[in-house]
Amino acid sequence: MHDLSAVAYSSVAVSPLTTRDMDALLVDARSFNQKVQVTGALLHHDGNFFQYFEGPPAEVAVVYKRIRNSSQHQNLVELLNQPIGIRQFVDWHMAFAEAPASVLQEICTDQWQMTLSSLDTQQVRSPGLALLLAYWETAVRVSSHS
Repeated sequence: MHDLSAVAYSSVAVSPLTTRDMDALLVDARSFNQKVQVTGALLHHDGNFFQYFEGPPAEVAVVYKRIRNSSQHQNLVELLNQPIGIRQFVDWHMAFAEAPASVLQEICTDQWQMTLSSLDTQQVRSPGLALLLAYWETAVRVSSHS
């Protein structure tokens, strides 16, 4: 039996989320995930989400059920759901490819940028992390051309 599992998915916001909505999502997800020892990253760009998260299988299942039941997004596409050998993240992060709309979002995006440099040097990169980083690169490229 594997001690860790990971999920990666993409989804679309049901409606545009206000700054307050995004901040509430950030605070709620970070708090909940920390309690259940789930780490990873949630990326947001132009109403689209991409999340990769990892942790003990039972806790990942709880987080994933919570995500699937959320009314804030639709068109959830599961890209990966599998056991993994090691964690890719020590914390849970949220980042915004577009300009952050609040101080909290700016701080989170800055933390993500610092984490990115350590992820680039990791010798072992899970398939889910590779998907997450590819999404981020595309979102940033699109945002910089807007």
